Amino acid sequence: MIPDDIKLIKKFSEKLGNFLYNDELNEIEDYNVKIIIGQDHNKKTFKAHLYLIRAMCPYFNTAFKKDWRKKDNDGFFFIEKPNIKPEVFEAILRYIYSGSFSCDKKSPEFLFEIIIASDELILPELCSYIEKYLIEYHSTYLYENFSYIFSLYPLWKQLQEFCLTKISKDPYSIFGSFNIQSISSNFFKDMIKNDELYMDEIDIWMSLIIWCKGQVIRRNVTPNNQKLHYDITKWPKKFKMIFSKIIKEFVPFIRFNNITYKDFYSKVKPFKEFIQQDIYENSIWYYVNPSIVTKRLDVKRIKLIDSNLLKLKHLTLICSWIDKKSEKTYNYNDLPYKFDLKIRGTLDGFTAKIFQKKSKKLENTVIIMRVKDTNELIGGYNPYSFEHDRWKEPNEFWRTEYRSFIFSFPDETNSLDSKDNTSWMNHNHLNFSTELKKLESRSRLSRINPNHISNAFYISKNTGPRFGTNDLFLDDNFNLPSSCRCSKQYYSNDIRDESYFCIDDQII
Repeated sequence: MIPDDIKLIKKFSEKLGNFLYNDELNEIEDYNVKIIIGQDHNKKTFKAHLYLIRAMCPYFNTAFKKDWRKKDNDGFFFIEKPNIKPEVFEAILRYIYSGSFSCDKKSPEFLFEIIIASDELILPELCSYIEKYLIEYHSTYLYENFSYIFSLYPLWKQLQEFCLTKISKDPYSIFGSFNIQSISSNFFKDMIKNDELYMDEIDIWMSLIIWCKGQVIRRNVTPNNQKLHYDITKWPKKFKMIFSKIIKEFVPFIRFNNITYKDFYSKVKPFKEFIQQDIYENSIWYYVNPSIVTKRLDVKRIKLIDSNLLKLKHLTLICSWIDKKSEKTYNYNDLPYKFDLKIRGTLDGFTAKIFQKKSKKLENTVIIMRVKDTNELIGGYNPYSFEHDRWKEPNEFWRTEYRSFIFSFPDETNSLDSKDNTSWMNHNHLNFSTELKKLESRSRLSRINPNHISNAFYISKNTGPRFGTNDLFLDDNFNLPSSCRCSKQYYSNDIRDESYFCIDDQII
Protein backbone atom coordinates (compact mmCIF):
# COMPACT_ATOMS: atom_id res chain seq x y z
CA MET A 1 0.00 0.00 0.00
CA ILE A 2 1.42 3.38 -1.04
CA PRO A 3 1.78 6.23 1.51
CA ASP A 4 -1.03 8.33 -0.03
CA ASP A 5 -3.46 5.42 0.35
CA ILE A 6 -2.51 5.07 4.01
CA LYS A 7 -3.08 8.79 4.61
CA LEU A 8 -6.45 8.61 2.87
CA ILE A 9 -7.62 5.63 4.93
CA LYS A 10 -6.43 7.26 8.16
CA LYS A 11 -8.22 10.51 7.31
CA PHE A 12 -11.42 8.63 6.45
CA SER A 13 -11.23 6.61 9.68
CA GLU A 14 -10.82 9.74 11.80
CA LYS A 15 -13.66 11.48 9.97
CA LEU A 16 -15.99 8.51 10.49
CA GLY A 17 -15.01 8.26 14.15
CA ASN A 18 -15.66 11.96 14.75
CA PHE A 19 -19.04 11.69 13.06
CA LEU A 20 -20.16 8.74 15.18
CA TYR A 21 -18.41 9.84 18.36
CA ASN A 22 -19.06 13.52 19.09
CA ASP A 23 -15.79 14.55 20.67
CA GLU A 24 -17.04 17.90 21.94
CA LEU A 25 -20.19 16.61 23.60
CA ASN A 26 -18.63 13.27 24.56
CA GLU A 27 -21.75 11.66 23.14
CA ILE A 28 -22.48 9.03 20.55
CA GLU A 29 -25.57 9.38 18.37
CA ASP A 30 -27.86 6.53 17.27
CA TYR A 31 -26.19 4.12 19.66
CA ASN A 32 -27.55 0.67 20.53
CA VAL A 33 -24.96 -0.57 23.07
CA LYS A 34 -24.23 0.39 26.67
CA ILE A 35 -20.82 -0.48 28.10
CA ILE A 36 -20.81 -0.16 31.89
CA ILE A 37 -17.27 0.50 33.10
CA GLY A 38 -15.85 0.60 36.64
CA GLN A 39 -17.49 -0.04 39.97
CA ASP A 40 -18.90 1.65 43.07
CA HIS A 41 -18.37 5.42 43.05
CA ASN A 42 -16.10 5.27 39.99
CA LYS A 43 -18.59 3.92 37.48
CA LYS A 44 -19.66 5.21 34.08
CA THR A 45 -21.84 4.04 31.20
CA PHE A 46 -20.48 4.49 27.66
CA LYS A 47 -22.57 4.39 24.49
CA ALA A 48 -21.48 2.59 21.34
CA HIS A 49 -22.59 1.12 18.02
CA LEU A 50 -22.79 -2.66 17.98
CA TYR A 51 -21.41 -3.40 14.53
CA LEU A 52 -18.61 -0.87 14.78
CA ILE A 53 -17.20 -2.10 18.08
CA ARG A 54 -17.56 -5.72 16.93
CA ALA A 55 -15.66 -4.92 13.75
CA MET A 56 -12.91 -2.95 15.49
CA CYS A 57 -12.46 -4.93 18.72
CA PRO A 58 -12.11 -8.76 18.79
CA TYR A 59 -13.18 -8.90 22.42
CA PHE A 60 -16.49 -7.16 21.73
CA ASN A 61 -16.94 -9.23 18.58
CA THR A 62 -16.97 -12.35 20.74
CA ALA A 63 -18.88 -10.84 23.67
CA PHE A 64 -21.72 -9.62 21.42
CA LYS A 65 -22.17 -12.73 19.32
CA LYS A 66 -25.79 -13.41 18.56
CA ASP A 67 -26.16 -16.22 21.09
CA TRP A 68 -24.33 -14.33 23.88
CA ARG A 69 -25.53 -10.75 23.64
CA LYS A 70 -27.88 -9.44 26.33
CA LYS A 71 -30.37 -6.54 26.38
CA ASP A 72 -31.44 -4.33 29.26
CA ASN A 73 -34.99 -3.20 30.03
CA ASP A 74 -34.67 -0.32 27.57
CA GLY A 75 -33.75 -2.63 24.70
CA PHE A 76 -30.04 -1.76 24.56
CA PHE A 77 -27.33 -4.36 24.30
CA PHE A 78 -25.06 -4.09 27.32
CA ILE A 79 -21.89 -5.45 28.91
CA GLU A 80 -20.17 -4.71 32.23
CA LYS A 81 -16.40 -4.37 32.78
CA PRO A 82 -15.87 -3.48 36.47
CA ASN A 83 -12.10 -4.08 36.37
CA ILE A 84 -11.37 -1.18 33.97
CA LYS A 85 -11.38 2.47 35.04
CA PRO A 86 -13.74 4.83 33.15
CA GLU A 87 -10.95 7.26 32.20
CA VAL A 88 -8.93 4.37 30.79
CA PHE A 89 -11.80 2.97 28.75
CA GLU A 90 -12.70 6.41 27.41
CA ALA A 91 -9.24 6.68 25.82
CA ILE A 92 -9.59 3.18 24.38
CA LEU A 93 -13.08 3.86 23.02
CA ARG A 94 -11.79 6.96 21.22
CA TYR A 95 -9.11 4.72 19.66
CA ILE A 96 -11.71 2.12 18.61
CA TYR A 97 -13.76 4.80 16.88
CA SER A 98 -11.00 6.90 15.32
CA GLY A 99 -8.11 4.48 14.92
CA SER A 100 -5.76 7.05 16.45
CA PHE A 101 -4.12 7.35 19.85
CA SER A 102 -1.58 9.76 21.34
CA CYS A 103 0.71 8.89 24.26
CA ASP A 104 1.76 12.51 24.69
CA LYS A 105 1.01 14.14 28.04
CA LYS A 106 0.02 10.79 29.54
CA SER A 107 1.91 9.43 32.53
CA PRO A 108 3.61 6.01 32.26
CA GLU A 109 1.31 4.78 35.04
CA PHE A 110 -1.75 5.72 33.00
CA LEU A 111 -0.28 4.21 29.84
CA PHE A 112 0.26 0.94 31.69
CA GLU A 113 -3.39 0.93 32.71
CA ILE A 114 -4.37 1.46 29.09
CA ILE A 115 -2.06 -1.27 27.84
CA ILE A 116 -3.41 -3.75 30.41
CA ALA A 117 -7.00 -2.97 29.44
CA SER A 118 -6.12 -3.04 25.73
CA ASP A 119 -4.57 -6.46 26.16
CA GLU A 120 -7.78 -7.73 27.76
CA LEU A 121 -9.83 -6.23 24.93
CA ILE A 122 -7.49 -7.87 22.39
CA LEU A 123 -6.16 -4.69 20.76
CA PRO A 124 -2.58 -5.82 19.88
CA GLU A 125 -1.79 -2.82 17.66
CA LEU A 126 -2.51 -0.38 20.48
CA CYS A 127 -0.50 -2.50 22.93
CA SER A 128 2.46 -2.57 20.56
CA TYR A 129 2.32 1.19 19.99
CA ILE A 130 2.29 1.96 23.72
CA GLU A 131 5.07 -0.58 24.36
CA LYS A 132 7.35 1.20 21.89
CA TYR A 133 6.53 4.56 23.41
CA LEU A 134 7.24 3.37 26.97
CA ILE A 135 10.58 1.86 25.96
CA GLU A 136 11.66 4.96 24.04
CA TYR A 137 10.44 7.70 26.38
CA HIS A 138 9.98 6.08 29.80
CA SER A 139 12.87 3.62 30.10
CA THR A 140 13.79 5.03 33.53
CA TYR A 141 10.30 4.27 34.79
CA LEU A 142 10.59 0.73 33.43
CA TYR A 143 13.97 0.28 35.17
CA GLU A 144 12.50 1.43 38.47
CA ASN A 145 9.39 -0.73 38.21
CA PHE A 146 10.73 -4.08 37.11
CA SER A 147 8.80 -5.91 39.83
CA TYR A 148 5.54 -4.53 38.45
CA ILE A 149 6.49 -5.53 34.92
CA PHE A 150 7.44 -9.01 36.16
CA SER A 151 3.92 -9.46 37.49
CA LEU A 152 2.54 -8.75 34.00
CA TYR A 153 4.99 -10.99 32.14
CA PRO A 154 4.63 -12.48 29.55
CA LEU A 155 1.85 -10.28 28.21
CA TRP A 156 3.82 -8.18 25.73
CA LYS A 157 6.73 -9.23 23.56
CA GLN A 158 8.53 -5.87 23.29
CA LEU A 159 8.55 -5.35 27.05
CA GLN A 160 9.70 -8.95 27.47
CA GLU A 161 12.68 -8.28 25.21
CA PHE A 162 13.38 -4.98 26.93
CA CYS A 163 13.37 -6.64 30.36
CA LEU A 164 15.54 -9.56 29.28
CA THR A 165 18.07 -7.26 27.59
CA LYS A 166 18.24 -5.05 30.66
CA ILE A 167 18.58 -7.98 33.03
CA SER A 168 21.21 -9.74 30.92
CA LYS A 169 23.43 -6.66 31.35
CA ASP A 170 22.60 -6.03 35.00
CA PRO A 171 21.27 -9.30 36.45
CA TYR A 172 22.33 -8.67 40.04
CA SER A 173 19.91 -5.74 40.21
CA ILE A 174 17.13 -8.32 39.93
CA PHE A 175 18.65 -11.49 41.38
CA GLY A 176 19.95 -9.37 44.23
CA SER A 177 16.58 -7.79 44.87
CA PHE A 178 14.24 -8.52 47.74
CA ASN A 179 11.55 -8.80 45.06
CA ILE A 180 13.12 -11.85 43.42
CA GLN A 181 10.28 -14.01 44.80
CA SER A 182 7.73 -12.00 42.78
CA ILE A 183 9.31 -13.01 39.46
CA SER A 184 7.03 -15.28 37.48
CA SER A 185 8.08 -18.81 36.60
CA ASN A 186 8.14 -18.09 32.85
CA PHE A 187 10.22 -14.95 33.27
CA PHE A 188 12.70 -16.65 35.60
CA LYS A 189 13.12 -19.49 33.13
CA ASP A 190 13.72 -17.08 30.24
CA MET A 191 16.37 -15.30 32.30
CA ILE A 192 18.44 -18.37 33.13
CA LYS A 193 18.08 -19.69 29.56
CA ASN A 194 19.63 -16.48 28.25
CA ASP A 195 23.14 -17.10 26.84
CA GLU A 196 24.00 -13.44 27.39
CA LEU A 197 23.16 -13.37 31.10
CA TYR A 198 26.15 -11.49 32.55
CA MET A 199 26.43 -13.29 35.87
CA ASP A 200 28.60 -15.93 37.53
CA GLU A 201 27.01 -19.33 37.04
CA ILE A 202 27.26 -20.27 40.70
CA ASP A 203 25.28 -17.13 41.54
CA ILE A 204 22.63 -18.12 39.00
CA TRP A 205 22.42 -21.50 40.71
CA MET A 206 22.18 -19.95 44.18
CA SER A 207 19.49 -17.54 42.95
CA LEU A 208 17.54 -20.48 41.54
CA ILE A 209 17.68 -22.23 44.92
CA ILE A 210 16.54 -19.07 46.71
CA TRP A 211 13.73 -18.46 44.20
CA CYS A 212 12.44 -22.05 44.30
CA LYS A 213 12.58 -21.99 48.09
CA GLY A 214 10.46 -18.83 48.06
CA GLN A 215 7.91 -20.41 45.71
CA VAL A 216 7.44 -23.35 48.08
CA ILE A 217 6.96 -21.06 51.06
CA ARG A 218 4.53 -18.79 49.19
CA ARG A 219 2.38 -21.63 47.89
CA ASN A 220 2.22 -23.74 51.03
CA VAL A 221 1.36 -23.10 54.65
CA THR A 222 3.17 -25.19 57.24
CA PRO A 223 1.23 -26.65 60.19
CA ASN A 224 0.65 -23.97 62.85
CA ASN A 225 2.57 -21.55 60.58
CA GLN A 226 5.78 -23.29 61.60
CA LYS A 227 8.84 -21.70 59.99
CA LEU A 228 10.80 -24.01 57.69
CA HIS A 229 14.49 -24.54 58.35
CA TYR A 230 16.67 -22.30 56.18
CA ASP A 231 18.54 -25.41 54.98
CA ILE A 232 16.29 -26.97 52.34
CA THR A 233 17.98 -30.37 52.70
CA LYS A 234 16.54 -30.53 56.24
CA TRP A 235 12.94 -29.88 55.21
CA PRO A 236 10.13 -32.41 55.83
CA LYS A 237 9.60 -34.86 52.97
CA LYS A 238 6.38 -33.17 51.81
CA PHE A 239 8.08 -29.82 51.20
CA LYS A 240 11.15 -31.45 49.67
CA MET A 241 8.91 -33.08 47.07
CA ILE A 242 7.31 -29.75 46.20
CA PHE A 243 10.73 -28.08 45.96
CA SER A 244 12.02 -30.92 43.76
CA LYS A 245 9.08 -30.62 41.38
CA ILE A 246 9.66 -26.87 40.97
CA ILE A 247 13.44 -26.85 40.56
CA LYS A 248 13.72 -29.78 38.13
CA GLU A 249 12.02 -27.66 35.48
CA PHE A 250 14.92 -25.18 35.65
CA VAL A 251 17.98 -27.38 36.31
CA PRO A 252 18.59 -28.21 32.59
CA PHE A 253 19.34 -24.52 31.94
CA ILE A 254 22.19 -24.28 34.48
CA ARG A 255 25.65 -24.50 32.85
CA PHE A 256 27.40 -26.55 35.54
CA ASN A 257 30.63 -26.58 33.50
CA ASN A 258 30.92 -22.85 34.29
CA ILE A 259 31.05 -23.64 38.01
CA THR A 260 34.33 -24.50 39.73
CA TYR A 261 34.59 -27.94 41.29
CA LYS A 262 34.94 -26.46 44.75
CA ASP A 263 31.75 -24.40 44.32
CA PHE A 264 30.04 -27.44 42.84
CA TYR A 265 31.04 -29.56 45.81
CA SER A 266 29.97 -27.01 48.43
CA LYS A 267 26.88 -25.43 46.83
CA VAL A 268 25.55 -27.90 44.27
CA LYS A 269 26.30 -31.37 45.66
CA PRO A 270 24.10 -30.84 48.78
CA PHE A 271 21.13 -30.62 46.36
CA LYS A 272 21.97 -33.81 44.48
CA GLU A 273 18.58 -35.35 45.33
CA PHE A 274 16.82 -32.51 43.47
CA ILE A 275 18.92 -32.74 40.28
CA GLN A 276 18.12 -35.11 37.42
CA GLN A 277 20.52 -38.07 37.62
CA ASP A 278 21.86 -37.76 34.06
CA ILE A 279 22.57 -34.04 34.48
CA TYR A 280 24.37 -34.59 37.77
CA GLU A 281 26.49 -37.45 36.40
CA ASN A 282 27.41 -35.51 33.26
CA SER A 283 28.52 -32.61 35.44
CA ILE A 284 30.69 -34.88 37.59
CA TRP A 285 32.30 -36.38 34.49
CA TYR A 286 33.11 -32.89 33.27
CA TYR A 287 35.25 -32.29 36.37
CA VAL A 288 36.96 -35.67 35.91
CA ASN A 289 37.72 -35.02 32.24
CA PRO A 290 36.83 -31.53 30.88
CA SER A 291 37.50 -32.70 27.31
CA ILE A 292 34.43 -34.93 27.53
CA VAL A 293 31.66 -32.38 27.23
CA THR A 294 28.05 -33.25 26.52
CA LYS A 295 26.03 -31.16 24.09
CA ARG A 296 24.07 -29.63 26.96
CA LEU A 297 27.20 -28.62 28.87
CA ASP A 298 28.89 -27.28 25.76
CA VAL A 299 26.57 -24.25 25.63
CA LYS A 300 28.38 -21.40 27.36
CA ARG A 301 27.24 -17.99 28.41
CA ILE A 302 28.98 -14.81 27.41
CA LYS A 303 31.77 -14.23 29.94
CA LEU A 304 34.29 -11.45 30.40
CA ILE A 305 37.03 -14.09 30.44
CA ASP A 306 36.98 -17.74 29.38
CA SER A 307 38.03 -19.15 32.72
CA ASN A 308 36.38 -20.31 35.92
CA LEU A 309 39.31 -19.09 38.02
CA LEU A 310 37.92 -15.57 38.24
CA LYS A 311 34.44 -14.37 39.08
CA LEU A 312 32.93 -11.02 38.23
CA LYS A 313 33.84 -9.57 41.60
CA HIS A 314 37.52 -10.44 41.04
CA LEU A 315 37.50 -8.78 37.62
CA THR A 316 35.69 -5.75 39.03
CA LEU A 317 38.41 -5.22 41.63
CA ILE A 318 41.25 -5.79 39.15
CA CYS A 319 39.81 -3.22 36.71
CA SER A 320 39.34 -0.77 39.57
CA TRP A 321 42.93 -1.31 40.75
CA ILE A 322 44.28 -0.74 37.24
CA ASP A 323 42.61 2.67 37.13
CA LYS A 324 43.33 3.37 40.82
CA LYS A 325 39.68 3.74 41.75
CA SER A 326 40.29 3.36 45.46
CA GLU A 327 37.21 5.15 46.81
CA LYS A 328 34.57 3.76 44.48
CA THR A 329 35.04 0.66 42.35
CA TYR A 330 33.62 0.12 38.90
CA ASN A 331 30.20 -1.43 38.44
CA TYR A 332 30.52 -5.05 37.36
CA ASN A 333 28.40 -4.42 34.26
CA ASP A 334 30.39 -1.38 33.13
CA LEU A 335 34.01 -2.53 33.21
CA PRO A 336 36.29 -0.61 30.82
CA TYR A 337 38.49 -3.56 29.85
CA LYS A 338 38.10 -6.82 27.96
CA PHE A 339 40.15 -9.84 28.94
CA ASP A 340 41.57 -11.97 26.13
CA LEU A 341 42.88 -15.31 27.41
CA LYS A 342 46.33 -16.11 25.93
CA ILE A 343 47.80 -18.78 28.21
CA ARG A 344 46.07 -21.44 30.29
CA GLY A 345 48.42 -23.53 32.40
CA THR A 346 46.25 -26.63 32.49
CA LEU A 347 46.22 -26.72 28.67
CA ASP A 348 49.50 -25.06 27.61
CA GLY A 349 51.78 -26.13 30.45
CA PHE A 350 53.56 -24.49 33.38
CA THR A 351 57.08 -24.01 32.04
CA ALA A 352 59.12 -20.85 31.57
CA LYS A 353 59.60 -21.85 27.93
CA ILE A 354 55.85 -21.79 27.28
CA PHE A 355 55.57 -18.46 29.07
CA GLN A 356 58.39 -16.90 27.02
CA LYS A 357 56.93 -18.18 23.76
CA LYS A 358 53.32 -17.16 24.30
CA SER A 359 53.76 -13.87 26.15
CA LYS A 360 55.81 -12.17 23.43
CA LYS A 361 54.40 -8.83 22.29
CA LEU A 362 51.66 -8.99 24.94
CA GLU A 363 50.99 -5.71 26.73
CA ASN A 364 48.55 -4.73 29.48
CA THR A 365 48.89 -8.20 30.91
CA VAL A 366 47.17 -9.64 33.97
CA ILE A 367 48.54 -12.92 35.25
CA ILE A 368 46.47 -15.05 37.63
CA MET A 369 47.52 -18.28 39.34
CA ARG A 370 45.87 -20.59 41.82
CA VAL A 371 48.04 -21.80 44.70
CA LYS A 372 47.99 -25.57 45.05
CA ASP A 373 46.23 -26.94 48.16
CA THR A 374 45.18 -23.48 49.46
CA ASN A 375 43.14 -22.28 46.44
CA GLU A 376 44.39 -18.72 46.96
CA LEU A 377 44.49 -16.63 43.81
CA ILE A 378 47.69 -14.65 43.26
CA GLY A 379 48.37 -12.31 40.39
CA GLY A 380 49.98 -9.23 38.98
CA TYR A 381 49.44 -6.49 36.42
CA ASN A 382 52.06 -5.45 33.87
CA PRO A 383 51.03 -2.51 31.63
CA TYR A 384 54.08 -3.04 29.40
CA SER A 385 55.28 -6.55 28.45
CA PHE A 386 57.44 -9.38 29.76
CA GLU A 387 59.35 -9.70 26.46
CA HIS A 388 63.14 -9.50 26.41
CA ASP A 389 63.32 -6.81 23.71
CA ARG A 390 66.76 -5.27 24.25
CA TRP A 391 69.22 -7.03 22.00
CA LYS A 392 72.17 -5.09 23.43
CA GLU A 393 71.36 -6.21 26.98
CA PRO A 394 72.56 -9.49 28.51
CA ASN A 395 70.09 -12.26 29.36
CA GLU A 396 68.54 -10.22 32.16
CA PHE A 397 67.74 -6.59 32.92
CA TRP A 398 65.47 -4.39 35.05
CA ARG A 399 62.45 -2.66 33.54
CA THR A 400 61.03 0.57 34.94
CA GLU A 401 57.28 0.85 35.48
CA TYR A 402 55.21 2.89 37.92
CA ARG A 403 51.74 1.44 37.23
CA SER A 404 52.34 -2.21 38.06
CA PHE A 405 50.95 -4.06 41.06
CA ILE A 406 50.58 -7.54 42.52
CA PHE A 407 47.69 -8.92 44.56
CA SER A 408 46.12 -11.96 46.18
CA PHE A 409 42.57 -13.16 46.76
CA PRO A 410 41.75 -15.60 49.58
CA ASP A 411 40.16 -18.99 49.14
CA GLU A 412 36.50 -17.94 49.32
CA THR A 413 35.18 -21.26 50.54
CA ASN A 414 37.13 -20.76 53.76
CA SER A 415 35.17 -17.58 54.45
CA LEU A 416 31.76 -19.23 54.57
CA ASP A 417 29.94 -18.64 57.81
CA SER A 418 28.72 -22.19 58.21
CA LYS A 419 30.69 -25.40 58.50
CA ASP A 420 28.21 -27.17 56.25
CA ASN A 421 28.36 -24.40 53.61
CA THR A 422 24.61 -23.76 53.69
CA SER A 423 24.45 -20.41 55.50
CA TRP A 424 23.82 -18.55 52.24
CA MET A 425 20.41 -20.25 52.05
CA ASN A 426 19.35 -18.19 55.06
CA HIS A 427 19.09 -15.14 52.77
CA ASN A 428 16.29 -14.27 50.37
CA HIS A 429 18.51 -12.62 47.76
CA LEU A 430 22.12 -12.19 46.63
CA ASN A 431 23.97 -8.92 47.13
CA PHE A 432 26.84 -8.34 44.72
CA SER A 433 27.95 -5.08 46.37
CA THR A 434 28.22 -6.75 49.76
CA GLU A 435 30.19 -9.67 48.33
CA LEU A 436 32.48 -7.27 46.46
CA LYS A 437 33.23 -5.29 49.62
CA LYS A 438 33.82 -8.50 51.54
CA LEU A 439 36.30 -9.71 48.92
CA GLU A 440 38.03 -6.32 48.78
CA SER A 441 38.48 -6.30 52.57
CA ARG A 442 40.10 -9.75 52.51
CA SER A 443 42.28 -9.29 49.43
CA ARG A 444 45.82 -7.92 49.43
CA LEU A 445 47.03 -5.29 46.98
CA SER A 446 50.66 -4.24 46.63
CA ARG A 447 51.74 -1.52 44.20
CA ILE A 448 55.30 -0.85 43.14
CA ASN A 449 57.05 1.30 45.73
CA PRO A 450 57.46 4.82 44.22
CA ASN A 451 61.13 4.73 45.28
CA HIS A 452 61.74 1.53 43.34
CA ILE A 453 59.93 1.98 40.03
CA SER A 454 63.20 1.10 38.25
CA ASN A 455 62.91 -2.37 39.82
CA ALA A 456 59.32 -3.09 38.81
CA PHE A 457 60.19 -6.12 36.63
CA TYR A 458 63.21 -8.33 36.19
CA ILE A 459 63.19 -9.42 32.57
CA SER A 460 64.83 -12.74 31.74
CA LYS A 461 64.91 -15.13 28.79
CA ASN A 462 64.96 -18.17 31.05
CA THR A 463 62.25 -17.70 33.69
CA GLY A 464 58.60 -16.99 34.10
CA PRO A 465 57.20 -13.59 35.11
CA ARG A 466 59.14 -11.74 37.80
CA PHE A 467 57.73 -8.74 39.67
CA GLY A 468 60.59 -7.09 41.54
CA THR A 469 63.21 -9.59 42.65
CA ASN A 470 61.05 -12.05 44.57
CA ASP A 471 57.94 -9.94 45.24
CA LEU A 472 56.23 -12.35 42.85
CA PHE A 473 58.47 -14.74 40.93
CA LEU A 474 57.67 -17.83 38.88
CA ASP A 475 60.94 -19.59 38.12
CA ASP A 476 60.25 -22.68 35.98
CA ASN A 477 57.91 -25.66 36.13
CA PHE A 478 55.54 -23.54 38.17
CA ASN A 479 53.46 -26.53 39.32
CA LEU A 480 56.39 -28.18 41.11
CA PRO A 481 57.13 -27.61 44.84
CA SER A 482 58.89 -24.34 45.73
CA SER A 483 58.98 -23.24 42.09
CA CYS A 484 57.26 -19.93 42.91
CA ARG A 485 58.22 -17.25 45.40
CA CYS A 486 56.51 -14.31 46.99
CA SER A 487 58.45 -12.05 49.38
CA LYS A 488 58.20 -8.25 49.68
CA GLN A 489 61.15 -6.24 48.44
CA TYR A 490 60.38 -3.56 45.85
CA TYR A 491 56.58 -3.62 46.12
CA SER A 492 54.76 -2.02 49.06
CA ASN A 493 53.23 -5.02 50.84
CA ASP A 494 53.38 -8.77 51.23
CA ILE A 495 50.55 -10.45 49.37
CA ARG A 496 50.82 -13.78 51.22
CA ASP A 497 52.31 -15.05 54.47
CA GLU A 498 54.38 -17.97 53.16
CA SER A 499 57.15 -17.28 50.67
CA TYR A 500 57.36 -20.50 48.64
CA PHE A 501 54.52 -22.19 46.82
CA CYS A 502 53.51 -23.95 43.62
CA ILE A 503 50.41 -23.59 41.48
CA ASP A 504 47.88 -25.91 39.85
CA ASP A 505 46.41 -23.45 37.36
CA GLN A 506 47.46 -20.25 35.64
CA ILE A 507 45.95 -17.84 33.12
CA ILE A 508 47.40 -14.84 31.32
